[in-house]
Amino acid sequence: MLDALAADGRASLVDLATAAGLTPGRVSRRLDVLLRHRAVHVDVEIAPAALGYDARAILWLRVHPSAVKSAGRALAEEPEVAFAAATSGPWNLYAVAHCRNLDELFEFTSERVGSLAGLQSMEVSPVLRYVKQAGTRLFDDRLVEPPPARTRR
Repeated sequence: MLDALAADGRASLVDLATAAGLTPGRVSRRLDVLLRHRAVHVDVEIAPAALGYDARAILWLRVHPSAVKSAGRALAEEPEVAFAAATSGPWNLYAVAHCRNLDELFEFTSERVGSLAGLQSMEVSPVLRYVKQAGTRLFDDRLVEPPPARTRR
């Protein structure tokens, strides 16, 4: 069942049941338990450029320790932010931002991120080319199928 779900996250309960040799009802109950207990995590990967987001950047923020939580939550709510996390070290907030173009990225970072309460400094690292996302390779800003697994002889 999990192999079928990994191959196609949009697989129907009937398809998953067929792959697992179970009934759709049983698959539904098993999947529900796995999701509730967080044994399975469902995620979606997209190629941002395919949706018109051509300017991507990594944001490194130094925020006053008393403002990390509130600034991090505010940052995570911004529509341009695909991922945000609190970290340790000199930069205590990290984010990945997707904007339509460099002008939009500049406006986003200078006006909205730049006005976060407690922000002390920020570095913006533009991403010029993605080769791999969390689990899917990219080619010319398009998601590509992973190569077949190699078998050892």
